[in-house]
Amino acid sequence: MMISRNKSLFIVGGIVFTALIVLLSYSVYKALFAEEIKGRIMVVQRNAEVKRLALIKVHAISKKDAEDWRSAVINRYRRLVDERASFIFNSKAEKINLTNQNDLTISRLEKLHSASVECRDASREFWIIDPNQPSKKNHFFELIVLPGFPSAEVIEQDALSSRWDKCYEALRVSVVPELKVALDTALTRKSFELKRHDVEVGERLAQFNSEFSIILDPESLTEIPSVVKKIYSGFSDDNGDFSIRLPIGGYYLIARAQRRVFNADEHYFWAHPISVPSDESIRCLMGNNNMLSGPDKNLWTDLDELIKVQMEDK
Repeated sequence: MMISRNKSLFIVGGIVFTALIVLLSYSVYKALFAEEIKGRIMVVQRNAEVKRLALIKVHAISKKDAEDWRSAVINRYRRLVDERASFIFNSKAEKINLTNQNDLTISRLEKLHSASVECRDASREFWIIDPNQPSKKNHFFELIVLPGFPSAEVIEQDALSSRWDKCYEALRVSVVPELKVALDTALTRKSFELKRHDVEVGERLAQFNSEFSIILDPESLTEIPSVVKKIYSGFSDDNGDFSIRLPIGGYYLIARAQRRVFNADEHYFWAHPISVPSDESIRCLMGNNNMLSGPDKNLWTDLDELIKVQMEDK
């Protein structure tokens, strides 16, 4: 029993010792094989005057983490593009269905209103001019029994009793106006529902556009996600200079700055790739050319073009 316990303690001690050796070796590796990167953050104004930017926070993240971040942004945008395409497809189907439902109601009321007007005129003719028109009377009875015809039973009884004056009054005073109001209401409802649908669709599309803009906004593209490890974080000094020690490998330097110029703020953003060691790591300049909007390659280069292709596909 004692031997077994001692053996377990020996194994645990061995594991702890191995872990310490690995950790120590990694620390020694980082200390021995780290390179110092000296850099400067500056912008050149239109008048060619150079402005060095002080107290700008610079972060270094690994190339792999940066590429994973880029992939996550692209995938998020793709999901949003797919969601937007699905929304547009469904909203079009909803509008067609909404239009068809309203048109069915309008068509039914138009038919009833037209029938009521025809019955009103026919009953007046039977009452005042000539009641002996068998075929026209048959048609009269066919119209008043249409589904939804108001007061159909009362009018039918008066018509069977040849009380055409009562039929005429009921149709003129009650039935025709009632159906006209119902028809106008249906037309108004259709217009209102379609406008409301279009407004709701427009608002949702505006939300999509806002979400697209947020994803592609330089503020978002330089806001390092919490899942991304910041290997280095520091500030530029009064001359815009900064110094970083990084192990051999590939990295991205993430920074952003703001400067007041007259009555407006200027904003600058960097997501600059750098290899350690390299000629650039000896003297790394972060300026106009390698901003996100500049000509040099950065973490988000070609992102706009990729997004444009995705949007065109949808």
